[in-house]
Amino acid sequence: MKITFRVNYNTAWGERLAVTGNLPALGAENPAAAPYMEYTKDGNWELTLDLKPGKQPLAYKYLLTDENRNVLREDWGELRTVDLTKEKAGEVLLSDVWRNDGHAQNSLFTSAFTDAIFQQKKHTVKAAKKAAGKGQLVLRVYAPRVSDTQRICVSGSNTALGNWRTEDVVLLENSDFPLWSTVALSVDNQRDVEYKYGIYDTKEKRVLFLEAGENRRIPHHHLPESKQKTVKTDAAFYHPQGDWKGAGVAVPVFSLRSQTSLGVGEFTDIKGLVDWSEKVGLKMVQILPVNDTNATKTWTDSYPYAAVSVFALHPQYLNISAIEGFKKAVDQKAYNKEQKRLNALPEVDYEDVMRYKLKAARQIFEQVKTDFLQDAEFKKFSEENEHWLKPYAAFCYLRDKNGTAEFRKWSAYKKFSQANLKKLTDPQAKHFDEIAFWYFIQFHLDRQLKAAGDYARGKGLILKGDIPIGIYRHSADAWTQPELYNMDGQSGAPPDPFSEIGQNWGFPTYNWEEMAKDGFQWWKNRFTQLSRYFDAFRIDHILGFFRIWQIPTEQVQGSFGFFNPAIPVARREFGERGIWFDFERYCEPYITEKIMVDTFGEEAQTVGERFMKIENERIVFKEEFDTQRKVEAFIKKHPQFEQHKTGLYNLAANVLFFPVPGSDNTEFHPRIEMMKTSSFQNLPADMKPRVEALYNDYFYNRQEDFWRDSAMAKLPAIREATNMLICGEDLGMVPDCVPGVMDDLNILTLEIQRMSKNPNTEFLQEADIPYLSVASPSTHDMSPLRLWWEEMKPEQRARFYYQELNGFEGVPEECTPQIAKRILQQHLQWKSMWVVFPLQDILAISAEMRRENPEDERINVPANPQHYWRFRFHVNTEDLLGAEGLNEDLERMILVSGRA
Repeated sequence: MKITFRVNYNTAWGERLAVTGNLPALGAENPAAAPYMEYTKDGNWELTLDLKPGKQPLAYKYLLTDENRNVLREDWGELRTVDLTKEKAGEVLLSDVWRNDGHAQNSLFTSAFTDAIFQQKKHTVKAAKKAAGKGQLVLRVYAPRVSDTQRICVSGSNTALGNWRTEDVVLLENSDFPLWSTVALSVDNQRDVEYKYGIYDTKEKRVLFLEAGENRRIPHHHLPESKQKTVKTDAAFYHPQGDWKGAGVAVPVFSLRSQTSLGVGEFTDIKGLVDWSEKVGLKMVQILPVNDTNATKTWTDSYPYAAVSVFALHPQYLNISAIEGFKKAVDQKAYNKEQKRLNALPEVDYEDVMRYKLKAARQIFEQVKTDFLQDAEFKKFSEENEHWLKPYAAFCYLRDKNGTAEFRKWSAYKKFSQANLKKLTDPQAKHFDEIAFWYFIQFHLDRQLKAAGDYARGKGLILKGDIPIGIYRHSADAWTQPELYNMDGQSGAPPDPFSEIGQNWGFPTYNWEEMAKDGFQWWKNRFTQLSRYFDAFRIDHILGFFRIWQIPTEQVQGSFGFFNPAIPVARREFGERGIWFDFERYCEPYITEKIMVDTFGEEAQTVGERFMKIENERIVFKEEFDTQRKVEAFIKKHPQFEQHKTGLYNLAANVLFFPVPGSDNTEFHPRIEMMKTSSFQNLPADMKPRVEALYNDYFYNRQEDFWRDSAMAKLPAIREATNMLICGEDLGMVPDCVPGVMDDLNILTLEIQRMSKNPNTEFLQEADIPYLSVASPSTHDMSPLRLWWEEMKPEQRARFYYQELNGFEGVPEECTPQIAKRILQQHLQWKSMWVVFPLQDILAISAEMRRENPEDERINVPANPQHYWRFRFHVNTEDLLGAEGLNEDLERMILVSGRA
């Protein structure tokens, strides 16, 4: 069989196209062996081969290469497929359209849309009889944006296409959804064929509309002759209603409240939120990380971004009453009493919830353990998850046995080995019940979260997860694969409007070079696990893939950090800019008597005598206090100095440059926001602009290409590992290279109204919002909408009210339901693919449903590393479903915006 591949692509000088595929003649999917195509004219490239069809459908892809066969670019998407196994035509032309990276519709091909929002029934069509003397034409189009009561049709100027009569349109089948295809149509090749795809309503049995734009056209000389077949594949359906847009709700699972939960939101509560979302027209439920964070068994484990395993789920989300054997094993009267007590609390009592849930779970486990371990469903789960389940269970056992998650204190087990793991998880071991208990917990958590995800998918909604950027220092991940992390570093975030000293998360940074050795398998495993439950996820702090904010382990505040990787400032650059370099002045804390008095007031002398000394006529920290960690440790033992801790931290950070470790003081990182320090303010007047210019070059100029290359060495491989919709949290100091990379990889940005990324605007403007984005009035790390309104300075509040909301009366001091409603309406009208509202901000539009005190709606305070994550909604999901006034308002707003 003679097969011709044809695609249109405008190459640059020295570039060529090639075709790779699953047949030997196409290089057997080896790009280096892919045959070149030949250029014909008008941007068309062709390759004709005599091929013997295999037993499997032909799968192929186009490649853009240079003269040395280096692949510069691939045709976007998975391999194209066409079934020629039973083909009788002597010649087949595969006429394709190159699919570009970064196309706005590419995100619609993710599982969020193909498996959830636009999940399809199977549509088939009967084969048409071939007309004598005519060639055969198959029209195919990629079109995921079709509801379950619709299908794609085509109408055109040829008799086989109904001659533009809407009652004679040709219906397409979707066996390879989101690819739709006609059967082979008999066409004559005497005239050009014009056509358009359309949307056909299967219930009303009529064409709803044809696609926008000019007619598609096949020149008559490209149409097949009698013994030929042409398979014409179009890249996209041009929807007349414009870009698709949806709306969603964001809520931590622990914050949910229902009549069946036990003191905290549970995975089974997600179903109630899905029901409510479906009722009002929302298409996404977004949650915070749900991995196990149980390290210290205290409320500090409530922090959802410090998981002891990036694979294991948190036991607090387990619905005990949904486990088989619950009623027999657990005292029902005692359970009901505890449930009533915990649910009466306004917030989550993390320690009490965990204590009771694990106790009840152990009671059930003791009753069912023999049957459980032999259960076929558990065995399947265990086999699929063995790579993390056994190490996690062993970690939990050793954590409990040793009374700490700090595995370096586990004597014989402080270093992980497969031999030790085998011994620890041996079913014949005396302690095996302690291991199997964690299998039991994770099995039921997996089942309950998977059921919630399937439930959402069945309703046409997306369940969206959250991936923390880091791993916890004392975790099963760090224990089992320490080589993947830089355990001597700690990650965080630079200062921003919400945290003046930055953030120190305490997580080790990633050893990207080591991770790349096996193609980022750790990340691929992580995404595979997430895809069990979610069709979309948010990458927390995606900027960390470009460069991470790294803080020396001997320091506490985020302001002591620097970007890694980064091109440092060489010592010679100071001289080149006319700066006389003085290491002590620039790289050590600048402390004067005046600064001491300004910092500590009347206590300056007392603090100075305890923590400082005079050296070479300079005030310096004593050696026992010359890092923030040393100060922290001392004050922990001497709490009478607690009031001076922040001042001492600030003095330690009163430097202009940090020496690069290992550079012998020849390379430096500028201290973030150095211009705000008293060290900078006390520089000679002629030095300030020179030092500031060096600072600006470091942060805003020299790094861009370097950081782009850094991200592109990681993100494409990670992106290809999953078909979920990926959203990136790209707030803070955003390098100029970030938007382009995210757009190329179809990763949605995050746009927050109060955090404009445009330095020329105070608040986010619609003109600056890309389509591939998620817009929101706030996040869990910010004050909710009502609290933000009250926290704004009067002049800022006035600017927002008059300029952004077009207010015309006096500025209200509180965020009224009318103002909250106007802000939500504004977001709904924006062009972003998604708008996601925290549930608190939705309740703000209802005087009856919102909380009395806006301060009580806050989830997290980023500036406080010891924040207790315990916020819980004051209304049950059952109450939400019955809140007719709120629901009618919200449903109407979403419907009017076109996001329903």
